[in-house]
Amino acid sequence: MFRPDDFEVQIQQENPPGIHAEPSIPPAQDEEYGDFIVKHGQNMGGKFLPVNELFGILYIPLNEIGPLEINSYTYASLPKCYTFMDADALNSSGITRLHNHPYLKLQGEGTVIAVIDSGIDYLNPIFRNGDVSRIAYIWDQTIPGNEDEQVPYGKVFTGEEINQALLSENPQEIVPSLDENGHGTAMAGLAAGNFVPTENFSGAAPKATIIVVKLKKAKSYLRKFYQYPPQAPVFQEDDIMLGISFAVKMAQEMGMPVSVCLGLGTNQSAHVGDSELSRYVDYINEDSQVSVSVAAGNEGAAQHHYTAELDYVKNQDTVELRIADKEEGFSMEFWGDPPDDYGISLQSPAGEKLYVSSSLGAGTQELSFIFVETKVLVNYVKMERMTGKQLIYFRFFHPAAGIWKVNVSKKGISGSRFHMWLPVQGLISPDTYFLESTPYITVTAPGDSTRGITATAYQYLDNSLYFQAGRGFTPNNQVTPDLAAPGVDLLIPLPGGAFGKASGSSLSSAVVAGAAALVQEWAIVRGNIPYASGNTVKFYLQKGAVREEQMEYPNPGWGYGRLDLYRTFEIIN
Repeated sequence: MFRPDDFEVQIQQENPPGIHAEPSIPPAQDEEYGDFIVKHGQNMGGKFLPVNELFGILYIPLNEIGPLEINSYTYASLPKCYTFMDADALNSSGITRLHNHPYLKLQGEGTVIAVIDSGIDYLNPIFRNGDVSRIAYIWDQTIPGNEDEQVPYGKVFTGEEINQALLSENPQEIVPSLDENGHGTAMAGLAAGNFVPTENFSGAAPKATIIVVKLKKAKSYLRKFYQYPPQAPVFQEDDIMLGISFAVKMAQEMGMPVSVCLGLGTNQSAHVGDSELSRYVDYINEDSQVSVSVAAGNEGAAQHHYTAELDYVKNQDTVELRIADKEEGFSMEFWGDPPDDYGISLQSPAGEKLYVSSSLGAGTQELSFIFVETKVLVNYVKMERMTGKQLIYFRFFHPAAGIWKVNVSKKGISGSRFHMWLPVQGLISPDTYFLESTPYITVTAPGDSTRGITATAYQYLDNSLYFQAGRGFTPNNQVTPDLAAPGVDLLIPLPGGAFGKASGSSLSSAVVAGAAALVQEWAIVRGNIPYASGNTVKFYLQKGAVREEQMEYPNPGWGYGRLDLYRTFEIIN
């Protein structure tokens, strides 16, 4: 039996007992395998898949590991689950003027836009030049098997195959990849769609080459562990990392700079850039010719964040949590600043109070309430290894509706702050929330990355911040978001060729990813800054952002201001 206590030791063995021969389907797609994100370079057992020189994925049969324990496997090693961040834009961002500028004429030519999302409607005319697709690759992670040598699972379709499909009466027989959700199509369209005069629509980089990664859904064991609804569109951290790695590699092989677009987010982290995906985004955004744009999330008005400071005067606090009727279950994270230990008790709506033990070590404590039919599993981690913070992880099962109270106390006289987060919208009932929440420190991961370009959403018609937009800064006072881009009531392409309206910071990240590609075209393709990194692109976008005189910047809501790419080039000149 692969015990939780042995995790760090076992993964360094060459041949741990019980590891079987190559399965009939890849372990990444096999529901009988668990996924762990680990450091690259160790001599590991199991099925190991490198992401890059820093990270790798370890696959272990679920029947050979013990129950998942946050304490034992380490919080960072368990893949987090991400979901979509959404709930005439280009003119306001100064992009259209660059499309039509007599000298610059920046439209993304010679660059790649990479969309890591739900797929793409490759038949849509906005992704074609006549009968020729602008899509160079689609990696569909959902297609069973590992017969494709370019990827460890799923299948890659090339531009040549996509062009054959466009000419076929049965295109799905040649390229059987669909965007059932439509989110990826919208993202790709906003970032790189063609100009459609009848709809007054254009993507930000309409001449960019497109690479798409269609993410597979998160495995059922992770959904169950995190208490996510069975049909919710959630995607694993490791699959996202591998998708980014694929897109960067393909762009490098084509000799083109790449602007990666991530319209996904999660509340699973301490929100200090500590998640493995946030760290990976930081790492590759330092590479020359690679830029990553991410969404700030839509958690600003969701009431999913609570924070308080305790000191020698006020050494306890009561958090009131409203749980909706018929809430099946959910997780909740408590992150406390070191060095003090925190004491926690839960009080049900019936008044019954149970205490969380801080002395169980790697074990899971079960709180079973008598007067309400509710079970809560708790993991108490005195020092989470990536952050040094105290992590208390709650999982509620069939919680009773009403007002629950979380009583927090601490030892010691020094001041320290704690934070609590609920899952993002769509993964929990809208009627489950903290009564005294704060809209700040609500930017989702990987929007808390240091070097990624984090985009929040605003209404370009009246220059007002989107009311649901995630707000900064981070708990360690790192600036995020970086800037605001249009993201309210945007015209978006839909699968099938129609258009619709949508809002959300994921759409803003697509606009920013397109803008980043235009900077790469000027800097790299035209030879002005041949080895410009994502950091370089980020600084140029920040420098050109529009800032209101009466507002202080950087700002927790707006970052460094509103995206204005034309102003960026005015400043350059």
